[in-house]
Amino acid sequence: MVVPVLRRTSLVVSLCVSALVFAGLSLSPAAASQDSYSKWSSGGTGWKGTGVAFLPGGKQVGQSPDSDDCPGCTWELVVVCSLEGERSCAVSYGCAPGRPFVLIVIDDPGLGRITVGAQCMNSDPITAEQMGAMVTERVRQAAPVARPRFQPNESALTALPTNFRSGQPSSVSRSESIAGMSVDFEARAGWRWTWGDGTAPLSTNEPGGSWPKMTVTHTFRKPGSTRVTLRTSWTAEYWVNGAGPFAVGGGPIEQSASLTVPVKEARSVLIGAGIG
Repeated sequence: MVVPVLRRTSLVVSLCVSALVFAGLSLSPAAASQDSYSKWSSGGTGWKGTGVAFLPGGKQVGQSPDSDDCPGCTWELVVVCSLEGERSCAVSYGCAPGRPFVLIVIDDPGLGRITVGAQCMNSDPITAEQMGAMVTERVRQAAPVARPRFQPNESALTALPTNFRSGQPSSVSRSESIAGMSVDFEARAGWRWTWGDGTAPLSTNEPGGSWPKMTVTHTFRKPGSTRVTLRTSWTAEYWVNGAGPFAVGGGPIEQSASLTVPVKEARSVLIGAGIG
């Protein structure tokens, strides 16, 4: 879940939260950009920062139906227990021993400071960049390696299309617990085939397949032996407790593989009936 940014028109508050989205990042159906820098600092009275930060466990502030960002806004987590004491947190708010209860406050340049939620802080905030790095590593572990193959299996023939496949799926989806939060991520693959014969590479979103599925083919013009290389690029997005999607920054995850393709010259054979 996410605490979306404070909107300038209306604020819908609901109590069920696990994250903050502030300062110019969107929860529109398209993946939220992570070009904006998220950061926070911790002091004796709580946490404060800008951009996107996720809070493990907690409550949620609802989002305004007509606006998705808050230019110039900052957020702050104000520790209540610093005033009332640790025992008050444990008894009054149900926080674990040593964990503070905080008010979630947004400072909007036009509307001022507004409290939009409250929760126990089970751990430090996690920025979107930190979460994206952890998701990237999970995608790297989950993405199957390429195992390129071609048909006909023994050799290609000149002037005839050779069928290729990457041996990978088009996408990979996982649901995991990351930093105490429920995170779903999906990675989609794209491929770039370099044929090794001087012709232009092929970029495609098709994984290829076995005959009769011929979605990735190449026709070699000269006999010999050629080295075909394949580069797979995985791009990913993720959801935190159902909120998102958020784009994984840092560029795609790259894999590479290659195979040697013997190319033989195709010969014409005349077949005809005998003449009597």
